[in-house]
Amino acid sequence: MLKIARASASPLELPLTLLLLLALLLSIFPADAAGRKGKKRKDSRKAEDPYAEYVWPPPPDPPRIKLQEVLTGRIDVEPKSRFQKILLGASPQSPYDDLVKPFGVAFDPDGRILVSDPGLAAVLRFDRSGRRLDVLGVRGPLRLKLPLGLTVADDGRIFVADGKLLKVVAMDAEGKLLNTYGSAGELVNPTDAELSPDGTRLFVADSKAHKVVVFDTATAKPLASFGRRGEGEGEFSFPTSLAFDGEGNLLVVDQLNSRVQLLSPDGEYLDELGGLGVGFGNFVRPKDVAVDGRGLIYVTDNAFNNLQLFDADLTLLTFVGEGGRGPGQFHGASGVAVRGEELAVVDQLGRRVQIFRFLTPPDEG
Repeated sequence: MLKIARASASPLELPLTLLLLLALLLSIFPADAAGRKGKKRKDSRKAEDPYAEYVWPPPPDPPRIKLQEVLTGRIDVEPKSRFQKILLGASPQSPYDDLVKPFGVAFDPDGRILVSDPGLAAVLRFDRSGRRLDVLGVRGPLRLKLPLGLTVADDGRIFVADGKLLKVVAMDAEGKLLNTYGSAGELVNPTDAELSPDGTRLFVADSKAHKVVVFDTATAKPLASFGRRGEGEGEFSFPTSLAFDGEGNLLVVDQLNSRVQLLSPDGEYLDELGGLGVGFGNFVRPKDVAVDGRGLIYVTDNAFNNLQLFDADLTLLTFVGEGGRGPGQFHGASGVAVRGEELAVVDQLGRRVQIFRFLTPPDEG
């Protein structure tokens, strides 16, 4: 048999492992080192903060709020070596590596960010300082099925409204089941839960029942309920979310009435903000509400795809974001949470949580 000797193999015929090794060597020892250094100096600011240009209000007004970071999954908090990134990329470690359809968000006392994801039937906890992603609600005697709104107590207990279990599930910081709220027939479609300022009562938005149900936190027994379907004061059309202000009054996102109602803890109507409209200060499909230590009120709108900020007198201060899929934009603005100078906003169809930070507190300047 005639054999023809070849001096070298075609690059296409090299083994895959050798090609990967060559790619690694080229990435570590680039040919144009001087050119890369120059480019690095030129782009250093962008590399240090890729979101430096995303501020609100936009220029020429002085910036007050900026985009700080974006969380999409495990890769954003758990570091990989350069070698792993080149050879393995973002290969999955578990079915919970990435957000699928995030809904609600909350900060815990340690500053970790908890995100409910009905697409994963789980709660993901992003520990940015500890560089760790934890998955809660997927083990034990009662597993989450459709986790929606959630809140975290000062002692670290986690309360998650589940639209399929028809309960609010209480867990400790490690995900161990502590209690459930809502026996058969007590809740029709729980979408959010919020503790009273003293922690003794748990308020639950029962969206399809168009009311708020109140439970004793310790015993899980129902204490009261208020609201009915309608457009009047103290009436609701699919209430979705709850928050307490600094005075101990309850804010209720009255979704299909395009407003947020301010009620006493007993359900007495006090005031409202928003109303159907396309101007600033109005809503089309408000989704979630949060209140910070200054008394500022934050409301996401799933139709406007933005976050609007109001002062304690219910006066509009500013807004953040717009429709889209880029940084600082939303494709389904959903949950919002506030801790100190940080704001976390769920971009549901964008499968991410965007973190914003105050550059200048609203009560200054």
